[in-house]
Amino acid sequence: MPNTVRLYIFIAALLFSLCTGLARAGTLNFNGAAVTDCSNSGVEYTCASLSMLWNDEMVIESGYRVTVNSPVTITYNQGLTMRGTATLTAKGDINVSDNPPARLKISGGSIIANGGTFIAGGQNGQNIVANIIASSIKLGGSPISVTGNLNATGAVTISASSTVNGAIQGGSVSIEADAKVTNGISSTGPVNLASRVNVTGAITGTTIVTASAVVIDGSITASTSLLIESASKVTGNLTAPSIQLKSADLLVTGNVKASQTLVIENKATIKGDIEGGNVTLGDSDATITGNALVDHITLGYHGRVQQTITCKAYTPANPCSCVTNNSGWPAGSVNGPKCGPGTPTGPHHFQIDHPGTALTCAPQSVTVTACADAACSAKYTGGANVTVSPGGTATQIDSSGVATASVRQYTVGTATLSLTSVPGATDALVCKRRSDNSNSCNMAFAATGLMLTPTNHISGTQPSFGISAVQASGDQQACVPLFANKNKDLTLACGYSNPASGTLPVFVKGTGGFIALAANNSSACSALGKSVNLAFNGQGVATAVMSYADVGKVNLKATYTGSSASGDTGLSMTGNADVIVVPDAFSVVAIANPQRAGAPVTVSMSALNSAGAVTPNFGNEKPSETALPTLASLVKPTTIEISKPAKPDIQGGMVFKNGSVASSDLSWPEVGTITIAFKLANPNGYLDANVTVPDLPKPSRVSEEVQFIPHHFITELIKKDDSDEPAATNGIATPCAAPLTCANDGETGRYAYSGQAIGVRVTARALGGATTANYDERNPGVLAPVLLEGLNAATGTISFPPSTPDGSSRLTDGSKAQTTVTGVAPAKFTLGIARTMVAYRFPGKAGAPVTVAPTDVLLRASSTYPGGAVVSSSSALIQNEARMTVLSGQWQVAHGYGSELLPVRLAVQVQYWNGTKWITNLLDSISAFNKSQVLFVNCKKTLDCSNLAADDLAYTVVQGALPQANRLTLLAPGAGKAGRVDVSVGNHPYLASTVGVVVFGILRSGPVIYLREMY
Repeated sequence: MPNTVRLYIFIAALLFSLCTGLARAGTLNFNGAAVTDCSNSGVEYTCASLSMLWNDEMVIESGYRVTVNSPVTITYNQGLTMRGTATLTAKGDINVSDNPPARLKISGGSIIANGGTFIAGGQNGQNIVANIIASSIKLGGSPISVTGNLNATGAVTISASSTVNGAIQGGSVSIEADAKVTNGISSTGPVNLASRVNVTGAITGTTIVTASAVVIDGSITASTSLLIESASKVTGNLTAPSIQLKSADLLVTGNVKASQTLVIENKATIKGDIEGGNVTLGDSDATITGNALVDHITLGYHGRVQQTITCKAYTPANPCSCVTNNSGWPAGSVNGPKCGPGTPTGPHHFQIDHPGTALTCAPQSVTVTACADAACSAKYTGGANVTVSPGGTATQIDSSGVATASVRQYTVGTATLSLTSVPGATDALVCKRRSDNSNSCNMAFAATGLMLTPTNHISGTQPSFGISAVQASGDQQACVPLFANKNKDLTLACGYSNPASGTLPVFVKGTGGFIALAANNSSACSALGKSVNLAFNGQGVATAVMSYADVGKVNLKATYTGSSASGDTGLSMTGNADVIVVPDAFSVVAIANPQRAGAPVTVSMSALNSAGAVTPNFGNEKPSETALPTLASLVKPTTIEISKPAKPDIQGGMVFKNGSVASSDLSWPEVGTITIAFKLANPNGYLDANVTVPDLPKPSRVSEEVQFIPHHFITELIKKDDSDEPAATNGIATPCAAPLTCANDGETGRYAYSGQAIGVRVTARALGGATTANYDERNPGVLAPVLLEGLNAATGTISFPPSTPDGSSRLTDGSKAQTTVTGVAPAKFTLGIARTMVAYRFPGKAGAPVTVAPTDVLLRASSTYPGGAVVSSSSALIQNEARMTVLSGQWQVAHGYGSELLPVRLAVQVQYWNGTKWITNLLDSISAFNKSQVLFVNCKKTLDCSNLAADDLAYTVVQGALPQANRLTLLAPGAGKAGRVDVSVGNHPYLASTVGVVVFGILRSGPVIYLREMY
C-alpha cells in the first residue's frame, strides 16, 4: 500500500476518534433526572465521583442538592452552573480556579467542601453568587467577586482587588490589597488586611493587623492586639488589650478601649473617648477629641486630649497625677491637658433659677439645670426626669442639661422650692433667685403682682416690652387686670445675671424720655432703680421701651407701692424677668502678615452692638462666649497652580474678655494665602438666645487675606533607608564608627569627605512638625530664596569652619569644578520638600591634600521674607539640622617597580587627616576611581607617559584599601620601554592624591631560602 494512502487512512481514523470524543461531550443535569454514576432520592443526589469528560458541564437546578464523596475539580473546558438554592457538597477540595467566567455560572446556592479547601480565582473575572463553607477558602490569583458568606474553620485568603459581598468567618483571614468586604470579618485567629482594603461591618480576631490606607466602617475587636497603619480611616469602636495606631493621617471615628497599652503615633486622630492602661500620644500632633480614662498617659509634642483626662487612681488634690505632659502646652491651658473626675452616673446637683416672686393666679416658669460639677461649669448630659414643687409636673431634661419647668401655688405666702429626680443627684439642690441675686429657694406667691415680658434682642436697639399689673380672680384660677387706663409711677431696676457684673446701665422709656436705671447715664445698674411713669391701657398692660448697649443676660425688676394720693394705700406689687441681649456683629479682624504655619495667630477683634461700639461684657459670661474660626477661602495656591492644594481646617480658637480677644491659639498648619471666617461658636446663639428667638443674629466676620509661611525648615542627610536617595550613587554620607567620632545626627553620626557630594533634604514645616505641602515651586507666592550654609555643629554660630590662610570653607555642588552653592533653588521644592546635592569643601587648592582635622558641621536653611520675617532650621529646643563630620581625605598611592614586560600592581588606600597624621579610613568601602583618572607624569628614560595606561578595572576600596585581587594595575609599557614615572589619582571630585613612583625595567629578586637554627 502506498505510504500516501496509509497517511490518509491514519488521518481519517484520528478525525473519527476526535469526532467521537466531541460527540460524547454533554451536560450532567441535576434536575430530578437520572445522572450517570449518581443515585438520587427526590432532590438529593449522591455520587461517588463525577464522571465528567474534558468538556462536560455540570448543572444543578434550584432546590437540588448534590453530594460527591470525593474532591471536585472543574477544569478550564468544563462548566459549572448553579441556580437559586442549589447545593454542591464534596468530600475534600472543590476547585473551580481554572474555570473561565463564561463557563462558571453560579448565580445562587451553597458550596460545601467538607474537610477540604474551596479554591477559585485563577481566571480573571470569576463571579460567584453562593454561600461557601469549607475547611479553608482560597480566592486567589486574579480578582474575583463573591456574593455570599464565606465560612471556614481554617484559613481564608482573598486575592487583591477582589470583592466579597457578604460576611467572612475563618480560623484566620488574610486579604490582599484593594479588596472589598461588605459584611464584616470574624476570625478565631489572626486577621491581616493589606493596603487599601475596604471593609464594611465589624471585624473580630486575635491579632489584627492592617497595612496603610485601609477603610473600615465598623467596630474592630482583637483579643490579643490591634495594629492599624497610616492613612487608614476607621468608623467604629476599637477594642483590644494592646492597640497601636501608626502615623500619619490615621483617623478613628469612635471610642477606643485598650486595657494594656494604646499608642497613638504622630498626626493620628481619635474622634471619640478612650479608655486604656498605659496610653502614649506620639511626638507630633496626635489628638483625642473626647475624654480619656487611663492608668497613665504620656502626651508627646502637641499631643492633645481635647476633653477631660481622668486618672483611674483619681485624687482631687492632684487630678493630673497620671499625666506626663510633653505637649508644650501647660496643663489647664486651651490646648493643654485638663484633668478631672470620670463621667458621673448622675448629676452632681440640680440648680433652679427663679425670679423670687410669683402670682397665685398663674403658673411661674423656672429654669432647671443638671450640673456635672460643684460650680456648674459643666452640665450633666445623661438626661433626667425632674418634678419641681410646689405644684410642678414631671419635666424631662435632655442631653442639653437644661429644661424649663413650672411651679404653682394658689395661696398667698412663701414656698420653698424643692425637686425630686431620676436619677438622683449627689449633692443638695442649689437655687439662684433673681430678685435679690441670692441663693435662696424661697419664692413669694402674691395675689397681686407685676408681669414683665421683655424679649431677647440685639444690643443697642430699642425694643418695646410689656408690664402688666394683675390680681387674682375670685377663685384664684386666673389673673385679671389691676390697672386699666391709668398712668402709674413704677420703680424699675436692672441687675446682671450672666455675666454677674457689668459697667453699663439699662435705659427704659415710659411716657417720657429714656431714663438710666442707675445713678447716672454712664454707671452700672443700681438695685435702687428709677421711677418711670407708665401708661396702662384698658387691658392693664403698659408698654415700655428698653435700650442696653452691652450684652448678656440682665434682669429687669418692677415695683409698685400704693399711696393715699392714688387711692391704693397698702398695695405693694413686684415682678421681674430676665432678658438676653446679644451682640450685633464682630468687628473688622486685624491679623498681621505674614503668619507662621501651625503657630498661634494674634487676632484683634471685638464684639459690637448695633451702633458699632464694643460690648464690654462679651467673653465674661460663664461659660464664656467666643468666636469660632474656620477656613473661609484658600486664595493661594489656586487650583490652577496646584490641582489639589492642601486645605486643612483652622485649629485652636480664641478667648474673649471685656468684649475683645484677650488671647488666641488659632493656627493654620499650612502655607499659602487664606481668609478666615469668624462666627459665634455657640450654635444656639449667644447664651442660647436663638432657642427662643431663632431670627436673632449669630455674629460673624471674614478676615482680610492672611499669608502663612513655614514655621521652620529642617535639613536632613538623605540616608539609604529613606527610599528617596538621590540618583548619584555617592550621595549617602557614611555611618560613623570607632575610631572616628562624628557629629550626632540622631544616631551614631555620619561623615563625608571635603568636596564629596551628599544628598540633603530640606523640608518646610509647620509648628509641630507637619510638612507644609503647599510650599511648592508651583506656588511661587509663598516662596522666598532659601539660603543654605554650614556652621560649626557645637554652637551653630561659626559660619563655614574652619578658616585658613587659603580662605574659608564653602558649600559646592560636589562636581569636579566644585561650583559654589549658596542655597536651594525654589524649583526643587515639591509638596514642601526639596532634595539637592551639596558638598562641604575645606579651603585649599583643587587636587592638593589639605591637612584639616575632622570638623563637625551642621547645615542650616533659612529664608527672609519681605518685612524681615525669617524662616530658619535653627532651633534651641529641637535638632532640626543635619549634622555630619567632614574629613580631609586623600588617595595614598604606593611606590612600585617591575619588568617592563609585565603589569605592575600598586596598593592604594583612602586616608583622612586625624589632626596629627594621615590614617587609613577603615570605614570607607565606597570611594572609587577608574582608569581614566589615573595620571602618569614625569616619565624618565625611554618611558612615554602618553602610552602608559591602567587596566580597565573597577577600583573600589574595601575597608579603606583596594583589595589584594583588585589593586591598581599598570599595564606593561613593552620591550625597550624602561624608566621611572609618577603615578597618582587625579580628577577625583573629593579626594586628593599622593604620588607613587613606579620604575619599569627592574626585575624582582628570585626566591630566597631563610635558615634559622633552633637550640
